[in-house]
Amino acid sequence: MQAAQDFDKNVRRKKILLKYTTLVFVAYAITQIATLGAYLAGISSVRLPEVLLLASISLGVTAIFLLWIRLKNVATKKFANFVFFGQFAVWLVMYSAWFLVLREVRGAALFCALMALSFLLSNANLIQSLIVTASATLLQMAGSYVAIVHLKQPGSLGVEIFYALCFLPAALFICNLSDQYARQRSEVKAAKSAAEQSRDAAHQLNAELEKALKMVHDMSIHDELTGLFNRRHLMDVLSVEKNRADRTGQLFSIVVVDIDHFKLVNDSFGHLKGDEVLKEVANALQKTLRGCDFSARFGGEEFMMILGQAGADGAKACAERIRRLIEAIRFPGFGDDFKVTVSMGLTEYRPVEDISESISRADQALYRAKNSGRNRVEYAKR
Repeated sequence: MQAAQDFDKNVRRKKILLKYTTLVFVAYAITQIATLGAYLAGISSVRLPEVLLLASISLGVTAIFLLWIRLKNVATKKFANFVFFGQFAVWLVMYSAWFLVLREVRGAALFCALMALSFLLSNANLIQSLIVTASATLLQMAGSYVAIVHLKQPGSLGVEIFYALCFLPAALFICNLSDQYARQRSEVKAAKSAAEQSRDAAHQLNAELEKALKMVHDMSIHDELTGLFNRRHLMDVLSVEKNRADRTGQLFSIVVVDIDHFKLVNDSFGHLKGDEVLKEVANALQKTLRGCDFSARFGGEEFMMILGQAGADGAKACAERIRRLIEAIRFPGFGDDFKVTVSMGLTEYRPVEDISESISRADQALYRAKNSGRNRVEYAKR
């Protein structure tokens, strides 16, 4: 996003610089055409070679600036200021030179200054406009004085001063407009910046809200202690699996897991140690699952697994593997002889039956495992 903003600024600066350079040349050209018209009409003693020389210089300088701006890949603010003040310096030199060429029609140079001020309406501030105004006025008076008094060119110094004084009100009015436009540009820029900040803040807030909603959702479907799915979400998953099995005929198996003698663990080692046992058993269950399987804490020390696309033989093999894995877990701090075993009951889902019937059969198989000595897997036929 920042890169896009920098690119837009670069393009905008180059457009302004190209426009500024072109309009400066237009201002030169109008004055030169007016001077040539005065020469052809015979109302001024200007010399054609001098007019053509200055016209060639202004054209060459403009071409150099235009080429430089176009070849510049990145128009930084520093570069833009350099171009502006560079052309301003050239303008001062050219403006001064015209007083030695215009002779009786020196006042035409003031039109060039007015054009420059008009352009500055949308691209400069009050100080820059006042600098152009003061420079044009002082050069008009000083140039006229040098041309008339020292170079003995035709003309009236009083008339030239009168022209300069007539130029001032119009120029100052344009300066005032330039200041107003500059303030408006600043206000628009500030409003745009505030809008962008508000938008960024809104995006950040939305991201935080999405993160919070995801966290709340995760908390609502997971068991806080073990990290497995909770019972409520498990029932939702079972409903989805039931619908899929009824529709496609791909059955699934349900495995109920119960930790043997877990109450004795809590009574002997405390509930915190009991929590460690629950976490380790949950980790063991999670490690053995495939992508289509689910595990959840069903309640207390009881867990449940849903084995997708698994028949009786596959479910038995998986359950037996989990039983051995849990039996092999070691618990530092519980004693060398301490170990945890689980009893497991499993069954296959019967098409179209209520899911509670499947869970009931798995529970019956679990009770048989408990009554048969624990640490074993029992299967209930569907």
